[in-house]
Amino acid sequence: MPTKVSSVQSVDRAFSILEAMARNGGEIGLTELATELDLPVPTVHRAMQTLVHLGYAKRNGTRKYTLGASLLYLGEAASRGMASWAKPSLLSLANACSETVNLATLEGDRIVYIAQSPSKHNMRMFTEAGRRVLPHACGVGKAILAGISEAKAKEIISHTGMPQYTETTHITWKSLQKDLRDIQLRGYAIDEGEQEVGVRCISAALVGVASPTAISISGPATRVTNAFIAKYSPLLLECAAELAQEFSVS
Repeated sequence: MPTKVSSVQSVDRAFSILEAMARNGGEIGLTELATELDLPVPTVHRAMQTLVHLGYAKRNGTRKYTLGASLLYLGEAASRGMASWAKPSLLSLANACSETVNLATLEGDRIVYIAQSPSKHNMRMFTEAGRRVLPHACGVGKAILAGISEAKAKEIISHTGMPQYTETTHITWKSLQKDLRDIQLRGYAIDEGEQEVGVRCISAALVGVASPTAISISGPATRVTNAFIAKYSPLLLECAAELAQEFSVS
């Protein structure tokens, strides 16, 4: 049986508030927040005052509360920790398939690359850590969108729009929605040069991880063929499952 862990009510409440704010796009009114958490408004107000004082929340001009800048520091530190932890697994997968392996996460409505193990080929893919891209046009983005609720995915896309980068980029929700459903059935996403012409990628989400995260294998379409995908997609899924187990909170 799992060990029962005692909790501190004020800490539980603070994190419940921050998580509820995140679920609501990072901005929410006090009454709405109290209703969602089933707590008295004065209780939520006191907790919010502390979060504002510490910089984890702030009050905007519309009398609503938004997530504060102090969370950025924590998010960056967490990303660095995840990248360090994942590095051996990324390197192992890159060595096995001889192509570039990336780790990326969803921050707000953007995909952020946080780690990479590059291919040893002279012609290889390179994406610097910290790069932010829209989720509709990359393998990691589509894998993450397929792993969250369809309503949340559609909400994210409504915020970002669907700019076209190549001839294969999804530019309508209907087209992307079909792809996301195929990803759910297949278990992994395929980027058919949707972000960059001539680049192909396969990606799998880390299931059960609190922060939506995915790994990918990417390379020139001449090397990432259908035969390559058939051979290495099982390794990709295995690596994603192993990382998910390591990152998940027990």
